[in-house]
Amino acid sequence: MTAMETMKKSTDFNAALWHWIVERTAVSFNMDREFRRKLEAKKTARLIGALPFLAGCEHAMQTSIQHVSIYVLAQMEGTKEFFLHTKEDDCCLEHRLQPIMQFCGGDPCVITRGMNLLKLQMVAGYLRDMDKDMHNTKYNPVAAGVWNAEEIMEQLRSDILAHPHREMDEIMDLEESIRGFWSV
Repeated sequence: MTAMETMKKSTDFNAALWHWIVERTAVSFNMDREFRRKLEAKKTARLIGALPFLAGCEHAMQTSIQHVSIYVLAQMEGTKEFFLHTKEDDCCLEHRLQPIMQFCGGDPCVITRGMNLLKLQMVAGYLRDMDKDMHNTKYNPVAAGVWNAEEIMEQLRSDILAHPHREMDEIMDLEESIRGFWSV
């Protein structure tokens, strides 16, 4: 079996598999070396890529590459404007995350915990960026008073802590989620 076949069949998420996913994605997007390096180092991207494996989903590799590719599109000039928060996204916390919430099978508790870490990071980012976003006239649901960041973050914290997952925490723990930045 070739190294590529081994990676494709892997069910355990590790540094080598993450590197392989980044390399395959980088080739597909013709990424420059710097963007590739940042993507591989980004905890948000790594959690997005790891989640199908951590949850034991069917087609984990395919799902991982699809979700990481969507994340990359949301970061790149020419397409990131289509991923910015709009008033239509205010309807529910996960509205903007729907494209990376498609999983085939897998442990729903693990998927929910991972998505809650990503939601927490997103809301913490809105809270942190309120002044900057208002200055730049960029829509922000926390700045607009539509979302109460403190209440949402407290509920997400509680939900995350109720379902410990050591391997996920090694990728991104609760505090890293709050302090982290979404973008590459």
